[in-house]
Amino acid sequence: MKILSRRRSRIHAKVPFPNDNRTFSCGTKILVESVFSDTGLNDFLDGLKRDQGERVSNEVVALVANSVEMTGISVNRLDRMLSDDSIRKEYGLGNAHVKSIYRTVDRIGDRSDEIVKYLGMVLRTKYNVNMDVVFTDWTSMYFETSPNSVIKFGYSRDHRSDRPQINVGLSMDSDSGMPIGLTMMPGNILDVTHFEDTFKQISPLLNKDSVIVFDNGAYSKKNSDLLEENGVGFVTRLELNKSEIDYVKNHRSEWNMVDDEIMCIERTGYLGRKRHIFFSLKRRLEIFDQYRRKAEHDYDEMEEMRLALEYGKKPRKKYRNGNCFVNTHLSYQFPLKGIDRDSAIDIAVKNMVTGREGLFTLMSNRPFSPSKVLELYRSRNSIETAFRDLKHGIDWRPANCSKPSAIKGRVLVSFLALFCMSMVRFLYSEFRHLSAESMTEQLTTFSLTLRRHQDGSEDRIFSNFCPIIRRLRGMKSSSSPRKSPDQMSITSFAA
Repeated sequence: MKILSRRRSRIHAKVPFPNDNRTFSCGTKILVESVFSDTGLNDFLDGLKRDQGERVSNEVVALVANSVEMTGISVNRLDRMLSDDSIRKEYGLGNAHVKSIYRTVDRIGDRSDEIVKYLGMVLRTKYNVNMDVVFTDWTSMYFETSPNSVIKFGYSRDHRSDRPQINVGLSMDSDSGMPIGLTMMPGNILDVTHFEDTFKQISPLLNKDSVIVFDNGAYSKKNSDLLEENGVGFVTRLELNKSEIDYVKNHRSEWNMVDDEIMCIERTGYLGRKRHIFFSLKRRLEIFDQYRRKAEHDYDEMEEMRLALEYGKKPRKKYRNGNCFVNTHLSYQFPLKGIDRDSAIDIAVKNMVTGREGLFTLMSNRPFSPSKVLELYRSRNSIETAFRDLKHGIDWRPANCSKPSAIKGRVLVSFLALFCMSMVRFLYSEFRHLSAESMTEQLTTFSLTLRRHQDGSEDRIFSNFCPIIRRLRGMKSSSSPRKSPDQMSITSFAA
C-alpha cells in the first residue's frame, strides 16, 4: 500500500519531440498598442518620415513595449530579439534591416519635444485633463560612456558620481497623474537653470489660473518672476534663513494650528508673496532621533578607534591618509573620556541642535490658506513616485549611447512607457494603486503561443489573461469623475 500511494503521488510527464512552437509575453505590447491607437500617436509617429520602409509607429511600439519588459532596456538587445522573424511579424515589421531600430531611436529623439507636446494636447482636448495643478521635478540619469557635449559629470541623484549623466525634467498633472512634459539638459546643469526649459514646454497647456508646484532647488527670483509674467501661480519650499528663525522667536504668540501636529506663522515677503513658516512636532522628534542615532554610531566608532590606538594598532584605513607619496602624522583626542556613553551622546546631540528642527517654509504667489499650501506641496510626492517608476519599474538606466538624438530617443522611450502605464491608472480606477513593477509583473504573464502544424499553418493561442488585459479587451471604463460622459476608455486591441 505504501508503494502504491507513492506511485500515485508522482506526476508522470513525457517530454514531447522538439517542435517549432513559439511562446512569448505580449501583455506590454498590447498595452502600448492600445494607448498609441487611442491617443492617435500611431498616425503622428508615422508622419515623422517619408512613406517608405517600416512604419515608425510599429518600431516605437516594439521599443516601448520591451523597455517595460526588459530590465535595463538596451537597443542592442532589442535589435537581437527582433532578428526573429516571428517576433518581427507580431510587431508588424517587414523585411527591412533590423538595424533600422537604431535610426528610429535617433528620429524620435530629434522630434522628442513635438511628441511630448502632442500627447499633452491630446490629454487636454480628448481626455479633459485640466492641468490646474502641475508638479515639476528633475533627476539625473547616468550613462556607461565617455563624457561629451551632453553627457557630463554633475551632481548625481543615483549616487554615481563616477559616471557622466544627463539631467531630466518631468512634469505631471496633479489630478490625473498623467506625465505631460519631458525635458533633457547636460548633466552639469542645475535645477534652477533647467526650470525655464521645463516651464516653456508646458506653458501652452496651462490655464490662466494654473499652479506649478516645485522644490526649492529650482527656486530663484528669475524663475518666480517668469511665472508671474505669465500669470501662473506657484508653490515652492524655501531654505529657512536666519531672519525667519528670528521672526519665529519674536512672534511665538502668532502660531496657528493647521492640523493636530503642525502649526504655522504667516508673513509677507518680496512682492507681497506669502511665506508660510510651519512647525511640525513630529518632524522635530524625527530629527532628534536622527541626531541620536548618528551620535550613537559615532561614539561606537570612536571607541573602536581609541582601543586600536591603546593596543598600538593602526587606525582603520578610512582614518588614515592613503596617499603613498605623503607622509602624514595624525593624532586623535578623546575629550569625552571618563564620561559614560549616555551622557556623551546627550552632549553630542545638544551640540547638533541648530534651532531649525521641525521648521520649514513654503511660499506662494496666490492667496492660499496654510492648509491649502501644505496640501499642494505634500501631494507633490506623486511625481517622486513617477521617478521611482522610471528608475525601478521601467528601469531606464544604465544606458550606453552618446549621440544627442539617441540620448533623447532613449529617454523618450521610457517616458512613453510611463505614459502608457499612467493612462491605465487614469482611466481605470481599480488600477490606480498599482506601481509600475506590479503592472509589469501582471502584463508579462499574458502570453501568445504560435503552434505550428506540419502543413505550415499556425494556431494563435492567448493565455493567462490578467485583469489589465481584460479591461483593455473592449470593456467600457468604470465611472470616473475625470472623464466627460461621452469619453470612452481604451477600447480594444487586435487579437
